[in-house]
Amino acid sequence: FSRLVTAIGMEMHLDEKQVESLKYASLLHDTGKVDIPMEILTKTTKLTPKEYIIIKRHPVKGAQILRPLQILKPVIPIIMHHHEKYNGTGYPSRLKKGQIPQGARIMAVADAFEAMVYGRPYRERKDINSAIKEIKKKTGTQFDPRVVEAFLRAIKKNRKNYLKFNKKRLYNK
Repeated sequence: FSRLVTAIGMEMHLDEKQVESLKYASLLHDTGKVDIPMEILTKTTKLTPKEYIIIKRHPVKGAQILRPLQILKPVIPIIMHHHEKYNGTGYPSRLKKGQIPQGARIMAVADAFEAMVYGRPYRERKDINSAIKEIKKKTGTQFDPRVVEAFLRAIKKNRKNYLKFNKKRLYNK
């Protein structure tokens, strides 16, 4: 996940500090899940509305946990807003387009791709081509078109690594 996030950042010609912030944010983006009961995190069926509200709190909680660490100040907005959607229907703040920090827009694409390819307890895994097709389909609604373009370039350059890793995961279930 961290490699993909930083590869997208580099494709977008971010400076070294911005790429470094993306890397730290990618490692810490789900810190707020520490507060979520395990039975919700590992649930294999659809979340109830109440459970979904609990899940939606994790970006804010993560930002609260990390805020006192001054060195992580640049990653807080990325962590806080990585579930915002380009069209303004995401959470926690319903930001849209340029209101969403660039790092969070990058993280949103990488996080969605990783969730599709590597799976979640509640959803079957997709092959890489299907995941890419889904990302493309949601360009302009869920995802920033410029970030998707950079993602596609990064994936194209690193496709062999993803295919190899994907095969390993298939055989080591």
